[in-house]
Amino acid sequence: MTGLTGDFRYLPNKLAVVHNPRETQSVKMTFIVSHITAIDYDRRLLLAYSEQLSGFPQIPTPDSLNKFELDLESFEIIGIYDVSSFGMKAQPETRIWVDNPTPRIKWEFDVKLDIIETLTMMNSGNNTIYVQAALISKSDFEAEKWENMILSEVDTIQFVEDACPDTMVVEEGKPPVRVTEICADKEGRFGGCSSGTGK
Repeated sequence: MTGLTGDFRYLPNKLAVVHNPRETQSVKMTFIVSHITAIDYDRRLLLAYSEQLSGFPQIPTPDSLNKFELDLESFEIIGIYDVSSFGMKAQPETRIWVDNPTPRIKWEFDVKLDIIETLTMMNSGNNTIYVQAALISKSDFEAEKWENMILSEVDTIQFVEDACPDTMVVEEGKPPVRVTEICADKEGRFGGCSSGTGK
């Protein structure tokens, strides 16, 4: 997330976004994906969300530690980003340093949320979205071989008005989890708010 001074705050995978739709028209959220390891071919980084979880992987991804948890009926891709091939040249030998030829990079990208749309969702009884990132080779992306995706964990974002709840229900039948409060100002930037104290 982006704070008032542009500083980054590393947040838990489950959080509530507090906003006042009468004052804020949009909210900018910064997503961070790491660690993308070096490889000699181009890839695509996808960011997607759905309004509910599937309960079981609707797309099998045997090579990914994390599985596809979004529901395809409400699934929507937010962004598609190019990840060009990159590597590391052979390093000189030293007495104390061991060469690691696989560097990693971190990707940061902004997504602007339409508060009017989230308010419509809230009025219809749905105030939660689930977000997941995927990394796939350019060739597999173009061939739609989605089973070769490498997936991130799922982030749960709950939209609330005026006050942050202490806890939020992430999945039916499971106990609520503690949330962290993030407030937006009139420009859609996040300011400092206190953490929730739920169980």
